[in-house]
Amino acid sequence: MHALRIMCSILGIVVEKSGERDESARVLCANHVSILDHLAIDILTPCLLPSVWDIPSVIRWCFGYVDLGAARGREQLVNGAKQLLAKETEMPLLAFPEGIITSGEKALIKFNTWSFEVSPIIQPVSVRVWRPYPWKIAVSVLGATWWSDLFYFFALPFTVISVEYLPKMEKRDTESLEEFTQRVAATLAANLKITVSKFGISDASEAAKRMKNDRERVRKTAGKEKTSPRLVDARQMDECAMKIKQSYPKFHLSAIRNDLEKTRNQTTTVNNLKMGKVEEVGDGGAGGAYVGKIPLDASSWRNVFNSRKWNMIETNRQKYMERDA
Repeated sequence: MHALRIMCSILGIVVEKSGERDESARVLCANHVSILDHLAIDILTPCLLPSVWDIPSVIRWCFGYVDLGAARGREQLVNGAKQLLAKETEMPLLAFPEGIITSGEKALIKFNTWSFEVSPIIQPVSVRVWRPYPWKIAVSVLGATWWSDLFYFFALPFTVISVEYLPKMEKRDTESLEEFTQRVAATLAANLKITVSKFGISDASEAAKRMKNDRERVRKTAGKEKTSPRLVDARQMDECAMKIKQSYPKFHLSAIRNDLEKTRNQTTTVNNLKMGKVEEVGDGGAGGAYVGKIPLDASSWRNVFNSRKWNMIETNRQKYMERDA
């Protein structure tokens, strides 16, 4: 117990309690909003928490998890929990039937029935976690790892965890295990002023996976758009200039082509057009034609040829557009 209090002090966890613990209930059933919910409850009521995550044994020991064989299936988990409660007569079993961390602001994930099979008497426990301004950072986000959530507990000055013990609930002779589970979930949701979702942990995991894949796809797409292929030869730049001209008709073709010669990148040239870094006219003024005598320097003849070529294309294109109009 002293070790847990020291750990909470290091992590900056402030625990608030309301309601009374009923010793006749051997199983505590709580909603799950952070990776350290059990730590706050354990300080108030020393309890046993089955480990359902694949985490290092040292971390499992530090945070009070017990291995009940959850990785080997539901039946092994239920039997292990019953055997543990038979040997341990003082400490109750703490269960998070949602099976996944949620925000606790919209709805509870549909409860798994395994913990309600362990004992017919359950005491619901509502957990709320908040951080005051200016440290109003979510205690967990979708797709986050346990160690990243733990980092923010260390990094922020303090986090308040409010734990409320609700009256115990007992399974009726006339109701099934599923009905009892739903009744406890509804009671807990009413206390939290939220609803109970019809979706279970498998649905939530699938939705999280889809969201992660969508984000990855958007990131890759954005990366491709940001780094368009480098234009390596004149033919590619000519084709690219014609494409850009269709979207930006007020710019002279030679102006677009000259900027592509400098940037060798379609995205960069388009950005230059948007920011006004490229003049709308071509090399030779408003008409875009190369004027004056042809220089004797043979190295500049290519520029003259390109200027006249693009001016001819621009002129003919304009005549075609006027004819259609």
